[in-house]
Amino acid sequence: MRILLMPNFTKPRTWEVLRELCGRMEALGLTAAAVEKDYRPIAGAGIGPVENAGEDAIRAAEGCDLLLSIGGDGTMIHSARHAAQSRRPVVGVNLGRLGFLAQIEPEGLEHYLLCLKEGRYQREGRYAIGVSRRDTGEELLPFAINDIVLTKDPGQNLADFEIFCNGKLIDHYYADGVIFSTPTGSTAYALSAGGPVLDPALQAIVMVPICPHSISIRPIVFHGQKTISIRSQGALQAIADGADKAFLPPGQAVTVGRSKLEPEFISFGENEFFEILTAKIKQRG
Repeated sequence: MRILLMPNFTKPRTWEVLRELCGRMEALGLTAAAVEKDYRPIAGAGIGPVENAGEDAIRAAEGCDLLLSIGGDGTMIHSARHAAQSRRPVVGVNLGRLGFLAQIEPEGLEHYLLCLKEGRYQREGRYAIGVSRRDTGEELLPFAINDIVLTKDPGQNLADFEIFCNGKLIDHYYADGVIFSTPTGSTAYALSAGGPVLDPALQAIVMVPICPHSISIRPIVFHGQKTISIRSQGALQAIADGADKAFLPPGQAVTVGRSKLEPEFISFGENEFFEILTAKIKQRG
């Protein structure tokens, strides 16, 4: 089995975990690989054995059986994009504060590596979304595993939003923005803004207004096969997973719907989602 390592070097424990991880992988007969930009610092630190998988992350992932994200949920989200593009599953070692997405804690490395080697895991598809222009279908942000957020221009006090579902007007209101979340992302920004927690196995889109100018406006859960359209008279910014951005000029209508890419997460079946949720929420306080 060949595993592509995707580390976040900004995490304090990354180097310690990489050293232990590579040693345990070698002992189990598993091959560690990394893209060149990650391989160079790993090899330079004398950690290994690790193979150089080349510069292209997608091609590197296609040459491996799975991806192993090492960091927090942000690292896992970044890795999930490569997993979806290469059609390989991804699993994470949690070095973050909460780690809703990562299945492996550093203390359990040996156990979970053995599970991977022996095939004692499941591949779980996760629903992802994208945003495109409504008039041309041009993809503006093709992939988000957590959420796509539409926010007002910094110079505006409030943005106006017209929301359509399958071409029919749902509502027209004023707010700072709107979050369109996947079930996976329902425990992230959407939860902080008052949205519901969804089972990640569902195929659905959660719409959560950000500071709406009316107490009657509440989050809505749409079926994942629906197409949601949004239009504003002012300029908007669309942000996918807090990273990729697209500027929307005034009056530009866009649609939010299912992405063409579907990431797969590895699950070991030891902890149900809501058990993990309860533990993490208690950590969050």
